[in-house]
Amino acid sequence: MTELQQTLPPVPPAGLTTRKLRRWLYGLLFVLFGLLIWHSVFIPIESGQLGVLWSRFGGGTVKDHVFGEGYRVIWPWNRMQIYDVRLQDMHGTVETLTADALRVSVDVTARFAPRATDLTTLHQTVGPRYRETVVWPDVVEAVRHVIRQLKPDDLRVLGEVELAGKVDAAAREAIQKHWVDLDRVLITRIALPDRLDAEIQDKLAEEQKLLAYQYILKQAEQQNQKWQIEADGIRQFEEKSHISMLKWRGIEATEQLAASPNTKIVVTGNGGSQIPVLLSGDK
Repeated sequence: MTELQQTLPPVPPAGLTTRKLRRWLYGLLFVLFGLLIWHSVFIPIESGQLGVLWSRFGGGTVKDHVFGEGYRVIWPWNRMQIYDVRLQDMHGTVETLTADALRVSVDVTARFAPRATDLTTLHQTVGPRYRETVVWPDVVEAVRHVIRQLKPDDLRVLGEVELAGKVDAAAREAIQKHWVDLDRVLITRIALPDRLDAEIQDKLAEEQKLLAYQYILKQAEQQNQKWQIEADGIRQFEEKSHISMLKWRGIEATEQLAASPNTKIVVTGNGGSQIPVLLSGDK
């Protein structure tokens, strides 16, 4: 044996190296395969979510069961669609025409949630894009349906709250037919053309002035009626008593002065129709 052969390490058998390489290769392939199918097998369902299973070899969508929160394990060839069943909202601006063909824009917010008991039907019939497919188009149609029946000054009189109530009533039934529950519709802004808006403001101001003037006239009419009643009462009194109201007031004043404990001076007139006058004698 030469000196070079003595310094070299012994060469392992070829069969042992091949087996190790195969083991490492199989292990690596197994890990890669596990990583590839991990998200298809282990499905996390977060809080406020539900899952609908589509089974490739089980007849498609599983209609009689929805999956609740937690990790769910399924076959890698099946699919789990996750739905957020909490209260959600959508915002947007709707442009439409009024009853007299004037263009207005309305800022709308819709609050809604998919109906958990009908989630499988919603998934099979509409799909996960139900917000864009069903909810928002129904809200837009409800806004246009309501505003088409109103004039611009009606919009100002109604305001955002009452208009939102009308839109809510119009949209609710249509949305619920598509297995979604509508919580509320909000109107945050009604934008009219600047010229038209100024005209409506002027018209409303004139209406307020007219209402104020009508109120003044009504008050004057009521005061006139009061005076008329008083005059009728005085006339009836004079007709029955044959005493004028002025003389009667003098008699009342004389009685009040006579009731005073102070010294009085009596002044009488020449005519019998004149009433005596009592003057206080105190200095």
